Amino acid sequence: MTNKEILRRLLHAISPYKTKLIISMIGMVFVALFTGAQTYLVKDLLDKIFFEKNEDYLHILTIIIVVIFGIKGVCYYVYNFLLEQVGLSVIKDFRARVFQHIHIQPLSFFNEYPTGTLISRVISDVTLMQQAVSNSLVGILRDFFSIIVLMGVVFFLNWKLALFSLAVLPVAAFPIVKFGKIFRKLSTKAQEETAQVSNMLYETITGNRIVKAFNMEKHENKRYNKQLDTLFNVTVKNAKYRCLQHPLMEFIGGVAIALFILVGGKGVIDGSSTPGTFFALMTSLIVAYDPVKRIGKVNSVIQQGLAAAARVFAILDTEPEISDRKEAILLPPFKKTIRFAGVHFRYNDETVALADINLSVPAGQTLAIVGPSGGGKTTLTNLIPRFLDVSEGSITIDGMNIRDVTMRSLRNQIAMVTQQTILFNDTVRNNIAYGSLDSSTEEIEQAAYAAYALNFIQALPK
Repeated sequence: MTNKEILRRLLHAISPYKTKLIISMIGMVFVALFTGAQTYLVKDLLDKIFFEKNEDYLHILTIIIVVIFGIKGVCYYVYNFLLEQVGLSVIKDFRARVFQHIHIQPLSFFNEYPTGTLISRVISDVTLMQQAVSNSLVGILRDFFSIIVLMGVVFFLNWKLALFSLAVLPVAAFPIVKFGKIFRKLSTKAQEETAQVSNMLYETITGNRIVKAFNMEKHENKRYNKQLDTLFNVTVKNAKYRCLQHPLMEFIGGVAIALFILVGGKGVIDGSSTPGTFFALMTSLIVAYDPVKRIGKVNSVIQQGLAAAARVFAILDTEPEISDRKEAILLPPFKKTIRFAGVHFRYNDETVALADINLSVPAGQTLAIVGPSGGGKTTLTNLIPRFLDVSEGSITIDGMNIRDVTMRSLRNQIAMVTQQTILFNDTVRNNIAYGSLDSSTEEIEQAAYAAYALNFIQALPK
């Protein structure tokens, strides 16, 4: 996915907040204008006060400076707060979208994306997007307007020196573009390795009993530290280029300022320019150089954000393999028979798990499915609620193909007890009533009593 496409999709995600965005950009323009006014006033400060000794203008200039800084501060607060709010809102939307999208995926999706990787996408990658959108893009927009206004001041004061200054900009832009490509590549690699670290951490924490039972603590420590070393090497390489960019930008800026002093100073000596004009030009260029330097600094953060956005969009672009058909209907209450007719199932359309399964289960009958590990028992049961879909054949309930009914109505008629014990970080009530949160207190207590859990639940602190 190209940077252009990523930015286009990010702009589309920002569009619901365009009113706040427009107001903040107006605030940015005013901040840039007042910054330009501050640098221009250096000319009058030197020429009219230090050289002409104009005391009346001294009092006027003092008031002007106070007013400029006051209004600039208000505008700065407005645009900065609104842009932060927009950035945080967009990130909140992305987290909600990714969470929702993950939960409409079939089980095969979770084989492709391990749990730790998905957690890294929702937490780490989206956080990197937040840093790029909320912080770095805010700075770039602000600095862009500042550079435009300050260069306008330079052109107004001396267009020849302004053209000379513009000639240096392509040289200053070269390291930004060059390092940007390197940052993007290294950021993608670093985020992949971070996802691996998250995945290993999740596995060893959730499987800590297995680790302890087999005395594998040293092995897991060694495996985890090896992964940390890989991540460390990538991030150190990123830091090397990031730290190199700053002194390079400093050197280019220093050369530009030295040449400007040489050319501008000759103008003051031969009388074609005043000291006030020269120092106003110098101030404008120095102030403009800071935004250029800041853009170079945030380049690595933006590249990290773009790489993270590409990974988040990759998940959002994954279409669920299993979904309701447009003409799907509600499944009536189960009364007669569940039937497997010539059912085949292959993982990734390659590995055969089930072949030509024919099975009829009448209502009310208890059926045990036994067989060796890897024999397809779990796969068989996962086909009924459509956690997986048959590759060939059909499964019918009372003669209705389960592909022709909504998954919600199908799963509403299935009670499942898995080998995994999971308690959600919620109330005891909501854990018991999970899947039927509108259950009455009496129904929940009856369920707890039937599970021999009511007494110890009642003894828990409230």
